[in-house]
This record gives sequence, C-alpha cells and structure tokens, in this order.
Amino acid sequence: MRKETKIALFTIITVALAIWGYKYLRGFNILSSQKTIFAIYDNVDGLRISTPVYVHGLQVGLVASFKQEDANINKIEVEMQISPDVKIPKDAVAEIVNSVMSGATIQLVFNGNCSGDDCLQDKDRIKGITRGIISSLATPEEVKSYVEELTAGLNTLIDTIGQKLSESEELKDSAKDIKAILSNLNSTTTRLDRLMANAAGPLEGSLKNFESISGNLKASNDQIKGILANLDVLSEDLKKADISGLSGDVKKTMQKLQGTLASADGAIDNLSAALNQLKEGGDGAIAMLLHDKAFADKLQVTVKDLDLLLQDIRLHPERYRRVLSKKKMPYELPENDPGRQ
Repeated sequence: MRKETKIALFTIITVALAIWGYKYLRGFNILSSQKTIFAIYDNVDGLRISTPVYVHGLQVGLVASFKQEDANINKIEVEMQISPDVKIPKDAVAEIVNSVMSGATIQLVFNGNCSGDDCLQDKDRIKGITRGIISSLATPEEVKSYVEELTAGLNTLIDTIGQKLSESEELKDSAKDIKAILSNLNSTTTRLDRLMANAAGPLEGSLKNFESISGNLKASNDQIKGILANLDVLSEDLKKADISGLSGDVKKTMQKLQGTLASADGAIDNLSAALNQLKEGGDGAIAMLLHDKAFADKLQVTVKDLDLLLQDIRLHPERYRRVLSKKKMPYELPENDPGRQ
C-alpha cells in the first residue's frame, strides 16, 4: 500500500471519529438507528440542539435541528430523534415545557396505547404546543382544584372574622368612636364652609385693592424706569470718579489727626504727672502753697503789701521822685489809707 493511500485512510478515519465523537458528546449516536419525527411551533424560545425529549419523565430522544417551515415562514419546524423502540401514538402532542430549574424541554403527551401503523413512524409530523412556566407547574384541572380550595378557605376565614367582629365589644366601641369622629369632621367642614362664605367679601375686596395697587405700579412704570436710569447714571459717575485719590487725601488727613491726638495724649499725660506730683507734696513753691498753710499765709500777706505799695505809688508818685535826694521827708499818712480798709 502506498504511503499516500495510508495518509488518506488515516485522515478519513480521524475525521469520521471526530464527527462521531462530536455527535456522541451532544447525545447523538450515529452508529445506532434513530427514528425522526417533526413538530411545528410558533415560538421555540429556550430550545437548543440536544434539548431532551421526554415521555412521562423518561428521556427517549433529543432535538436534532431547527428550520423554518417551507409553507409558512412564521412557523418553526423542530426535528427530534427518538429511540425506535419507543411506541408513541400518532395523536401525541409535543409540548415545550419551560421550567425555572431545568430550562425548556419537550414532553410527548398522549393517552392510550398503539401498535403497528397506529404508532409514529419515521419522518412523521405531530402537533406542537408551548406551555408557560405556570402552566408547566400544574395542569388546568389542578389549578381549578387549587382555586376552589383557596376560595373555600377564604370564605371560611371571612366568615370567622365577621363573627369575631360582631362579638367584640371593643371593636363595637371603636366603630362608635369612628362614627363620632366622622360626625365631628362633618360639622367642622360645615363650619369651614360658612367661614369661607363669610370671608368671601373681604377677600374679594383685598383682591380688588391688590389689583388697584398693581394698576398704579403699572401706571408708574415710566417713572420707575426714569429713577432706575438716574441711578444707573449716578453709579456710572461714581465708578468714573477718582476714588483712589480721594482715599489718599483722606488717609493723609487721618494720619495728621492721629499725630495731633498723640501729641494731645502726651500733654495730658505730662499734666497728669505734674498734678500727681503736686498732690503728693513735692518740692517747689506751688507744692508748698498747696500743703504748707503758714507759707500760704505769708505769701498772702506779701502779696497784700505789694498791692498796697503799688497803690501808693500810683496815688502819690511825688513821694518817690525824691528817692535819690538826701533830704528826708517825713511820711504823711493819707486820709484814705488802703491799709486801714
């Protein structure tokens, strides 16, 4: 055998084994014969290749492919391969059941038995329907039974609650209180209606006054615009003014004023120190005058004598013109001597 032939045979065998292994991993055994059946659906959401096909919980096949139906493109044709040993009546229905846990599966549902030509043959078609999650959990008969039982239980519960309410004195009292509250509320709303009716006139007058005020404002709109325009011009003039130069002059004036105040503070401090010194009895004539009474009396006598002397010089100046003369003249006491007064 030539080498090329061996390579070709090896390649063919490898490809065949790969195809068989791929199909086997997906659940299809190409070495065993399978029976093919078809079902038509409006929607195959959730189905995929290798989706299991069950009969009463027993897996009997897999979904092999999907394609649009030739006669109607809105229908989807699903190809299923099932075991040839499984007998399924021709009136069976392929239901797509959606489960929360396991996803979508196909259930072959039928009643009774079949034999021979009454069973599905290869390439036969059956009816396909889709059931939702709720309908998958229970049949319509089971749902109806559950609803009937639930209705009976609710009726019993409602009757029991009604009986308890009728027997409870506290609930009766609460009902009376609620009735009284509603009556008070009704009375309050009636009074509120009356109050609003009485206040309708004043409110209408207030609205008219407000309308009058708004009319006056509207009439004065031009004047208000003029005032705002004048304010705008004034603000512009202030903006253009030399505020910086004015602030500099004011600053200089304030500095001079501060210097003057500082000088005045110094003078006041010096005067206060001098007064304190006089008060405490320091040296000097002024201090002696304040604290020594004898000195003050002597000074007072001296001032008085000096005053008399000056008065005498003013009244009799001729007496003092001969001070340098050697001739002595006796002192004549004037009639109106100021010293005797």
